[in-house]
This record gives sequence, structure tokens and C-alpha cells, in this order.
Amino acid sequence: MYAPTREELHLLLEIIASLHHGDSSQRIRQEMAHAILQLLRADYLASYVKNTATGRFEDCVALNMEPDRLALYEEYFQYHDPITPLLQQQRQTTLVSAVITQRELEKTEFFNDFLIRGGLHHGIDLHLHDGDLHIGDLRIWRARQQPQFGQREVMLLEMLKPHLIDALAQLAALQRERSNSDNWQALWASYPDPCFILDGNGTELQRNRSANVLLEQIGEPERATLPGFLQEAEKNTLGGQLWGDYLAITTRIQYAKQTQAGTLIQLVPQHRHLPAAHDLCQCFGLTQREAQVCSLVLHGYSDKEISRQLSISFPTVRTHLSHTFSKVGATSRAGLIHRVSSSPHFK
Repeated sequence: MYAPTREELHLLLEIIASLHHGDSSQRIRQEMAHAILQLLRADYLASYVKNTATGRFEDCVALNMEPDRLALYEEYFQYHDPITPLLQQQRQTTLVSAVITQRELEKTEFFNDFLIRGGLHHGIDLHLHDGDLHIGDLRIWRARQQPQFGQREVMLLEMLKPHLIDALAQLAALQRERSNSDNWQALWASYPDPCFILDGNGTELQRNRSANVLLEQIGEPERATLPGFLQEAEKNTLGGQLWGDYLAITTRIQYAKQTQAGTLIQLVPQHRHLPAAHDLCQCFGLTQREAQVCSLVLHGYSDKEISRQLSISFPTVRTHLSHTFSKVGATSRAGLIHRVSSSPHFK
């Protein structure tokens, strides 16, 4: 196995550290592009995410490539690209020369009218998947006068691959959650638990029908304490807080056509039966660790507190939570709690 030099190890760690600071797939790929080229001693980089609905490669990030060349690829050459479909099938870093000989490549329209006109000659690709979902790729090239890529570059990208998959899979799940915001609005309105939306600064924006029912049922002293409690719950980043017989679950959301950030606060009755981890495994097919994470979410723990409670890293918590969302059929913490609590197995 290739042993990275001290300089290469420094760049690898720099790239891995950058993965946990971006708030989108595009931002992460932009942040690491320069370091990737430096690590691989390469000249050009392009990166796309495949839209599963249309089959198009979109959300481009590029370094040292002309915008008009990229536009040409997106409009025409991605449909006349003989190598990317072959490279996409690979689940590991692959040299372009491993799927097509240089001689055969140079006979193609793609090489003569696109690659070489942009200076691209020697290529290496890494396509990243979360299960069957394409979550991003790295298409890295050297100029003709440069040496061909080899096993050094393959091994360095393979060292990065699990970290890239973890980070991009989490952000892909977050994007799916945001894209489903219109769906959760309808769910939230008829949700059986009292729910409130705050604007991020302690001001209540909306409440659902269950919240109105609760306010009609409680006395004036309790009603007077609720606004202050919601403000404190919105600030809380360590876990659930109790208000009488209710546990507050906070979820950061996008509202107003996803243009504004806010906080959804759900009040979960504490008399409700919460299933044990082994019951979650049997009902939803969760792994033991996923069930432990799910159980802590049901008890109001934040990602940071789950990390401390289970002695696992924050990114690992997000990975388990993403898998749990998928298996349970939810796109948010509130949806997860609703799906579990409304399951006939736990009535």
C-alpha cells in the first residue's frame, strides 16, 4: 500500500478537515478543489452531481477550465461522452486509460473537439455513491506534456474516498430534507403534537392546530410561561428541554419558499410510550447503532449530545441519522418522531 509523504499527509488532512465546514455539496467541492490538484500534481478539475430524475450531470465545480468549455460539455458533450458512463460504473478510483486506450480515445469526437482543445490529456476519475445514489464525482486531468497518472494518485484518492462519501451523503440527505419542505408543511399543519415555528430570534411565526388546542386547554399561568420556554428551547443546542409534561424537540428548517431559516419546536407528551432500541431494529430494519441514535432522537437529544452519549464522532451521528431517515421514511427529526410514534407496532 502506498505510504503518503509528510507533505501529502498534510494535504490529505487539510482536505478531510474542510469536508466538515461546507453547508452544501458545491461548497465542499469548491473548498477542496485546489488542494486536490496540489495533492495529485494535476492541472484541471471538474466535478458534477448526477440528477437522477433527468440523468444530467449538474451542479458543476471546476478549476482551471474555461466557462465556455464547461457550458459546451453540459449542453452537448455530456451526451457524447464515451468514457464517463464507463467510469461511473466503477466504485473506486479509475484511470481513464483503464476503460479506454489512449489510441481509441484520440479517435473520438469527445477527445478532439472537447478534451484536447481544453488541454486535457491524461485523466483519472472517482465517482461517489451513497448506495445507488450518485452524490458527486471528481474528474481530474493533466496536460499532454505531463506524465500519466498512476497508482500513487489512485491510492491517494482511495484514502479520501470514505471521507468524501460520508460528507456528501449527509449533505445530499439534507438537500432532500429541504426539497421536501412543502410536503412537511402539510404534515405539520395536521400534526398530532403541538408545534411552533420561531424565526430564529425568539419570535413566534406560526403554530399548528394541535398547538391552538393545547393553549385552549391549559390555564393562564402555563400560557404565560410558554413564550419564554419556546425562546429558551430555540437557543438550546444540547438536547430536549421539559415544559411540564412535554419534551421540546427543536429542528432547524427552511420556510417561506426556503428563503428563510427558522426553528420548528415540537412538544412531545412524555406519557407517550417510546420504543426500545431492539424494537426499532425489528420494526424498521435498523442496525443496532442506528436504533440507538433513533432512540436518543426520540428522547430529544441533539446530534452533539448523541455524539457525546455514544462516544462517536459528529459526522458518524449524521451518517446513522441519514440512514435511519431513509429506512423509516422520514426527512426530518420531526417526521422521524411522527413516523415512529404513529407506527401500529408502538400503539
